[in-house]
Amino acid sequence: MKTHLPDRPGQSSRHKGLPGFTLIELLVVIAIIAILAGMLLPALSRAKEKGKSIRCMSNVRQMSLSYFLYADDHNDEVVTLYLFETAPPGALYPGGVTWWVDILRPYLQGTNVTICPSIKGGVAGTAGGPGGLGVALSHPELSAWSTDWCPKLASMKNPVKKAPFTDSGLIANPRERDPDNWVEVPKQQSLYWRVPTNRGYYDDDPQRPVGRHLKRCIAGFADGHGEALRVSAMGLQYYPGKTPDGKSATGMSWLGGNNLYDDRWMWSFASP
Repeated sequence: MKTHLPDRPGQSSRHKGLPGFTLIELLVVIAIIAILAGMLLPALSRAKEKGKSIRCMSNVRQMSLSYFLYADDHNDEVVTLYLFETAPPGALYPGGVTWWVDILRPYLQGTNVTICPSIKGGVAGTAGGPGGLGVALSHPELSAWSTDWCPKLASMKNPVKKAPFTDSGLIANPRERDPDNWVEVPKQQSLYWRVPTNRGYYDDDPQRPVGRHLKRCIAGFADGHGEALRVSAMGLQYYPGKTPDGKSATGMSWLGGNNLYDDRWMWSFASP
């Protein structure tokens, strides 16, 4: 006759036959967790990128304000892309020229305002300067250039619609007509972006605005404000353009144009 032994501690659930998870139930739970993660991760990614765009906007607004203050302190002159003189000691971008960043430095808070927070990896930097970059100055219409182009801020048409500073990078598909579809080449940002009237260079060295922040480009305007907008809103694709009465517009004569302008150009000094 067998003697029935009482359950030992830790064995009660097995002897009492309490139900556990089956393999199918475990797979269902794992699938639900994967679905929830798939739903939450994009939202977290968007929130993170939104934070970066806010930091970038702060930098760009600083640049826009410095653009305005520089003109106010220098006989209304628009800042140049660079001076043909050796950069001063301690320059952010040392070398044989003095870039706009160092020219505007007295008006800028901090040393990394040209660095877009969404740029990944170590960007080489222009002229041996610090890595980073990602925000650039327009060339050659909304910045001065050598002795060829020395505009006054007061003569700029509608500065509230002109964006000297934008998120910018080298474009891998420069022949794409829709700027919202431009693809940025990694680690190839510079301190300038080119406008369409910069003939030849515009396509040979396509440093252009990019929609880096949730398909929006952070832009700083000549009146000191900043906006997040689609690259297509800047009107780079409308070149040659059209005047309100339908005439062909090719821009400034000193750049080879006919001195007629398209109202959609946010990149042209003299457009309405």
